[in-house]
Amino acid sequence: MSERWIRARDGLIEHGCDGLLATPGVNFTYLTGVSLWRTERLTCLGVPRDGEPWIVCPAFERDHLASQIEWANVLGWEETEAPFAIAAKQIEAGNGGTWAVEPSTAFHDAERLAAATSARLVDGAPLFERLRRSKDREEVALLERAIEIAWTVFGEVLGTLEAGLTEHVVGDRFIDGFRQHHAEGWALVQFGPGSSVPHGEPSERALTPGQSVLIDWGGWLDGFSADLTRSFWWEDGIVSVADAPADYRAIHELVRLAQEAGLAALGPGAIAGDVDEVARSVIREAGHGEHFTHRLGHGLGREIHEPPYLVADSETVVAPGDVVTVEPGVYLPERFGVRWEDDVLVTESGIDVLSLRGECYTGVELRDASAS
Repeated sequence: MSERWIRARDGLIEHGCDGLLATPGVNFTYLTGVSLWRTERLTCLGVPRDGEPWIVCPAFERDHLASQIEWANVLGWEETEAPFAIAAKQIEAGNGGTWAVEPSTAFHDAERLAAATSARLVDGAPLFERLRRSKDREEVALLERAIEIAWTVFGEVLGTLEAGLTEHVVGDRFIDGFRQHHAEGWALVQFGPGSSVPHGEPSERALTPGQSVLIDWGGWLDGFSADLTRSFWWEDGIVSVADAPADYRAIHELVRLAQEAGLAALGPGAIAGDVDEVARSVIREAGHGEHFTHRLGHGLGREIHEPPYLVADSETVVAPGDVVTVEPGVYLPERFGVRWEDDVLVTESGIDVLSLRGECYTGVELRDASAS
């Protein structure tokens, strides 16, 4: 029996539900360990609060799924059968009641399931958020491995930078680098004025001396993704912040101070909105509040953006097992932008910066990422 299924059952009791339904996607994978493409043919996992978990799937996929998910009863449906009616029969075998539908389920599928059963179907987002927020040891290890590969690729690509390369070319080198490490990667590479747009797409802008560089990158490995950002000044190569132009240096140092403040405020029991405000106030008090245009951070795991969110006014209580990004930024329109992003695990006693690289912050000496 899956340990996560046991946690799911406990979550059902807590949320007053009689069962949950999950179609292929991150939540299905979380519960089963199996990643499937979502297609027009119904595949649905049902986890009753009392009783045996079941999966309804196309008959030609039954044996494959049954061999991978031994703790569930896998029921195959033929092309001439009505799969939603088969799923409804399983729901009602558990005495119906209230079933939580995982939030990525297609509206079309949820509607047809609801029409086929007398059970009450409700939004399962709160249940799945609670299940997935707290990362277990295996998940943290997978995140650390994804981050390790991301840093390796970063170092490899930075070693090839030279004047004349375009944002697109450098971005493609990141993707190729991840592929060579058996991962699926991505990168937002922004030079000069392009870096003043927080999530600007790579363009044909070429790297030239006297430019800011912002790189937001990461890669998927075994279902988990790193998400990192570094900013630096380029002349004939990467120069130290102390040797960058004064206006860039001031913004870079401000962003790092804001991140340090956010990290110091983060920990078990912290209120997400308060953590955002602590970091944001550093930037606001320096006169650049209007230039910090996004939230401080977001949860990270099976999705690049997932709960909890470090955003203004959020009353979410940060808890051990949460993994979040901390990524303040300042963006001066048509000039340059600076963002600095790390991936952070909340522990029982504080935090653990999983992406442990860069200059000194929160009293810890770290290696300069550009030397990786």
